[in-house]
Amino acid sequence: MHLKFFFIALYFAIVLMFFTGCEKENLIDGNPKTVNTNFTFVPTEFGSISTRAGVAVNESVVMNLWILQFDGTTDASVLIRSEYKASVGNLADLQIVLNQGANHRVLFIANTFDSELFNEANAPLNTYTYLQFKQKTFSISDEAGMFTGSTTKCLRMYGSYEGAVPNKNSSVLLYRIGARVNLTYTSEDVSSVIDGVRFRITSVQLKNVPSTSSYISNPFNSVVFTPPAVVDYPVTTGSQTGASGEAYSIGAYTGNVSYYMPENIRGVIATVGSQQQKPTYAPEKSTWIEIKGEGVSSDGRVNENVTFKLYLGNNLTSSYNINANTQYNITLKFKGVSLTDARLEVIRLSDIETFQEVVITW
Repeated sequence: MHLKFFFIALYFAIVLMFFTGCEKENLIDGNPKTVNTNFTFVPTEFGSISTRAGVAVNESVVMNLWILQFDGTTDASVLIRSEYKASVGNLADLQIVLNQGANHRVLFIANTFDSELFNEANAPLNTYTYLQFKQKTFSISDEAGMFTGSTTKCLRMYGSYEGAVPNKNSSVLLYRIGARVNLTYTSEDVSSVIDGVRFRITSVQLKNVPSTSSYISNPFNSVVFTPPAVVDYPVTTGSQTGASGEAYSIGAYTGNVSYYMPENIRGVIATVGSQQQKPTYAPEKSTWIEIKGEGVSSDGRVNENVTFKLYLGNNLTSSYNINANTQYNITLKFKGVSLTDARLEVIRLSDIETFQEVVITW
């Protein structure tokens, strides 16, 4: 099985320039000294993802930006400067003002469309800590909670810089806050097989999705965390347009659908040796795709009701981690119905003969 990783991120090269009259002291008359800084945003190409009709989510646009500066890099560091830019304007020449200092952390949160999110009332200067920022979350009751904006749907993004302010020629990666799951399936004709039963799909559903997400995105995160609560996305049937604005098709024997979801790091179970074993050893609140359908014999009779469980992760076996800023491309080919497959719940019912999963980190 071939597993591919593509590291594709938005980044912006930061060019910090001293303006005329700046001095080296960090304080002027006891007050923090500010310096004008110039940021150049350079969005990278999105990479090897297939284009689909009807996509309303712009996964790479930066519409607005929160800039948060902390006086250090520990959890106890406090917020010393914040600014909300309702529009970014020229990505090649974004000017901001920061407090001059050494060993600071500067955070960039894009596409919140919320000018009050980190204002003085919600994140008071010299009081609000980095730990409090790490603990801040937004709610997700269904897939629509992953998107912001109206005319153009956007994904929230996160980036950070640590070091001296200003510091020339630094760059900051902007990671999308959330993962994307792309499912394509085929159920093959098994009429030539003696007593063959074909899996006829009726619905697809993404289950055990964390109901909250932090404003931090790290596609390399491996720290296991149990979400306080999980939700099931609505059942997907027929051929319509989903919450993302992207068309999907759930057909009886072929189909495709995409979902956006928050990070869910549920760990690695080393003893899991095959994809078929994943349901048996899945940690609590792991994310999975449920595919429901019927077992149809060659004469057209419905013999069984079938539920297929596909647990997601960064590999086909032991990983139950869904990382932010990562795209999971899954291709399923069903060949019949087997009662011995742990991924199937059969009422009196498909051995999935081929399974392919490709993980793409944006």
